[in-house]
Amino acid sequence: MTILDNGRPDRRPRLDLQRQQDDPASFTLSDAEKAEICKKAKLTVANELKDRAEKVLLEAYIREERELAIPEERLLPIFLDLAPVGGPKMSANYIMLDGVQYFHNQLHYVTDSVFRVLLEQMNRGWAHEEETEVRDEKNRRRHRAPSYLGFSNFQDHRQPRNLVTSSGVLAGATPESLLGLRA
Repeated sequence: MTILDNGRPDRRPRLDLQRQQDDPASFTLSDAEKAEICKKAKLTVANELKDRAEKVLLEAYIREERELAIPEERLLPIFLDLAPVGGPKMSANYIMLDGVQYFHNQLHYVTDSVFRVLLEQMNRGWAHEEETEVRDEKNRRRHRAPSYLGFSNFQDHRQPRNLVTSSGVLAGATPESLLGLRA
């Protein structure tokens, strides 16, 4: 009787269950038969390891043949350098495509179609950082985009902070002419 039983005696029947297991000592096998079984076990494990190695090698050869036969299946290296998000030391950890995570600051080998998507996502991230970053003309940028990225095709270069004008030019100008829009 315990406090957890609310002071009542335990009336449940107790079953002492033991795991049932065959005792190897009770087998009537001779030493020669036991040695034969041991050989069979070693042979089985060796065959499993051989099959596993054969499967891995076959997959590698198939991948190489696909790359030679189908140009879209060739693997290209890409180093992901993602733009910061939200602060100077914060960046996206990965880009996920079809359930596969491609991590920041790592080299990945991907097919041509995945390469293009990852490169575009990386470019768009840096273009967004360039567009939304708050800075003065006196201060340097907080982050520099990698030199191998060209994201100018994602920008229109008509942002107010890129305008350099004088009060004389502004006197008779329309907003459309300042932004380079056709009226």
